[in-house]
Amino acid sequence: MAHYFTNDIVKDAPEEITIHFRDFTYKLNSNAGVFSKDKLDEGTRILLETVLDNQSEPVSCLDLGCGIGPIALILMEYWKHTEMTMIDVNQRACQLADSNMKKYRRKAKIICQSGINEGQYACILLNPPIRTGKAMIYSLFDQCMEHLATDGHFWIVMRKQHGAQSAINYLQEKGYEVEKVARDKGYWVMKISR
Repeated sequence: MAHYFTNDIVKDAPEEITIHFRDFTYKLNSNAGVFSKDKLDEGTRILLETVLDNQSEPVSCLDLGCGIGPIALILMEYWKHTEMTMIDVNQRACQLADSNMKKYRRKAKIICQSGINEGQYACILLNPPIRTGKAMIYSLFDQCMEHLATDGHFWIVMRKQHGAQSAINYLQEKGYEVEKVARDKGYWVMKISR
């Protein structure tokens, strides 16, 4: 079975989806084999709401696991001067993210790879790929903290039932400051800093 966090060959089923967020409506290119191919995932929506209500515009931002690009696209509606980087392991997702950025005339650096190899970011957002397992997710947490600027903030959204408290414990044991900023519909949004 193919998963959105792999590059397995899946059928080509392009479609345009409509996403409503606050006062904006987006029509995004999507396809089979990508995360949340037909809607804005509820965890992603809650993450966006929380970050926009609690984070001032950063100099730079990384959308890790960007999928087709809704997080970066929406943030760039509000953060006009932020240098945006988007990373996803899924090639199809990266191609769709690129087409969606172009459609809305947004400029972002899109990188198709697993994890973070370089750069420092003032803000990092992650809706972790739960099905990859705890070891992979915690590896992504470690990479995010390695690439977080000194005064930066790392934002995570997770369902309580998918191990949000264990994630908090893991990050606190590493010596990081973890704040539960929001709880909504079973999702926890956490802000992590050094």
